[in-house]
Amino acid sequence: MVGIALAIQKWGDWYGSIGFNRPMIACTITGILLGHFKEGIMIGAALELVYLGSISLGGVMPQDFGMGSVFGAAFGILLSAKTSVAIALSLPISMLGTLIYQLFKIWATALVPRFEKHLKNHNIKAFNRLWQIQRATYLLMWFILGFVGIAAGTDAIKNLVNAIPDQIMSGLTVAAGMLPAVGIALLMITLWDKNLAPWFFLGFGIVAFFKGTMIEVAFIGICIAVLVAISDLKKHQETKVITRTDGSDDKDVEEDFFND
Repeated sequence: MVGIALAIQKWGDWYGSIGFNRPMIACTITGILLGHFKEGIMIGAALELVYLGSISLGGVMPQDFGMGSVFGAAFGILLSAKTSVAIALSLPISMLGTLIYQLFKIWATALVPRFEKHLKNHNIKAFNRLWQIQRATYLLMWFILGFVGIAAGTDAIKNLVNAIPDQIMSGLTVAAGMLPAVGIALLMITLWDKNLAPWFFLGFGIVAFFKGTMIEVAFIGICIAVLVAISDLKKHQETKVITRTDGSDDKDVEEDFFND
């Protein structure tokens, strides 16, 4: 089931990057296949905050958080462990996933000359056949990785978790609570703007002073976003009306340009 979950997650990445690599989706899929839907969502929500600032830009993939999420959820569910344990196991596995993906890219890149040769010879059937082989190899590779990783590693991981002293386990719990803040901080580095700062501190104030939950903050944020969108739409419509009143619409500007 974990092998299938990992293959489904990678299939979602293969076809249009439809978000299957996000922890919330990857962990939920894993939880459904393992028969623990609720636990999958809970672990996915925790890992989503951890990997919130991790995004893939072009060919750069800092962490394979999709693979880390699947294995983190799987170990957390199969070992009946705390969410902190799932997070602690997910992080190094996500790093390993990046290495494995790079090895696949080396092989896939080596196939490019063969693809070009088939196109040059107008051999579409051979081109499609090679493409299907590449796709099947990609999905089968991740399925085998998920299958072998759980089959060979569950008992070893279980013994390792049981052997961890309570003091270290408490430290892992504290670290797991800090990692979401790191994820949010990484995201804020790219989004921070002085015009957005008041909204950030508003959300912080709701949680810190009024003991609000993340759901309440999200609900208020959605309402504010809708109000801002309506205000911007009204300003845009008013600007169009003023422009038409002045007689300087796009058509007149275009005619003046060609007349000049």
